[in-house]
Amino acid sequence: MHLTPDRLFLCCLLLLSGCASPPATSTTSQRLPTRAPTPTPTVTPFAISGRAYYEEGLARQQEGDAEGALQSFTWAIQRAPDFAPAYVARGSVYLAQGEFDLALAEADAALELEPSGAAHALRGETLRLLGRNQAALKALDQVLDLEPGLREGTFYSRWLAARALHDTSRMLALGMEHANRRPNDPARHYYQGWAFIELGTPGVAISTLVKGIESTPDPPALLWFALGQAYAANRHWPEAVVAFEATRELVQAGDGSLALHSDQPIADLFSALGRAYLGVGRCADAETALEYAISIGALASEHTAALEEARICQTPTPTITPYPTTTPSARSRDVDAALSCAILYRHTQSIQGDRYHGKQRST
Repeated sequence: MHLTPDRLFLCCLLLLSGCASPPATSTTSQRLPTRAPTPTPTVTPFAISGRAYYEEGLARQQEGDAEGALQSFTWAIQRAPDFAPAYVARGSVYLAQGEFDLALAEADAALELEPSGAAHALRGETLRLLGRNQAALKALDQVLDLEPGLREGTFYSRWLAARALHDTSRMLALGMEHANRRPNDPARHYYQGWAFIELGTPGVAISTLVKGIESTPDPPALLWFALGQAYAANRHWPEAVVAFEATRELVQAGDGSLALHSDQPIADLFSALGRAYLGVGRCADAETALEYAISIGALASEHTAALEEARICQTPTPTITPYPTTTPSARSRDVDAALSCAILYRHTQSIQGDRYHGKQRST
């Protein structure tokens, strides 16, 4: 168990009081003893350094004790205000807690003390989550300038920022970077295929992804999801439904690869599935999928039109009544005149026919 400063101070006082010599008793004096004045306690200087608190915070963070880690990093900063790694570490806790403004402030404080790849990485990821993707990419590029060894560690953030900006050239470069670094990773097909989708060439994306799925013994959900998006971009809705439903089955079985696609992978999946259902006319399924996507974080404003379409297409088509529903006054004069002429013509023909048959009988 770690001793906090207040507990350590208390232990020191207890140790000092235990080591003190017992007071001597006087046999000659019979006076009642008087209480000696209580001495003013002095603060004992602790030998715990800022780095020690920092390392303690890292250990607590690894154990999942976020609040304990936050406290240790704060003590580290109090003991060593110029120790930049402690600001970065405290910022990482704020980032995990969703306190993006606090995380950004910690990154900036660390950069003022000592520019480092870790501080720029914290700043870049925080900016990305704040939706400032262009600034995020700039910060992440600075990470690689200072510490090229963090290239793999920042790949996910760089990819998501580039995808949010629809920066196809950067996405293609990142896809090649991943393929070169991990030539046997099935995800390389996803990065390349998605870049082709963004380029507006879904046919090329379909070929890339189908090849990747066929060459992978157990293709991850990530590949099926990207394939579904490629089919959807080509408006091949039945194929898109098959791919998205395969994705859903893999996710339900525990496949977590879809997390590489976005910060809200399940919401994205059901959003895409709902639109594909709508494309094949499965309107009730589309409504259910879209509503679920919204309930778990998808933006309702981006699904309003699709959800309305899904609800409308479930409404039965009205049947035409077998009798006219318009009043005579609503008919045009031309229509009435045409109908009158037709009736008069049939009546005249009938009279002429009767006369003809009468003459025939008289002869």
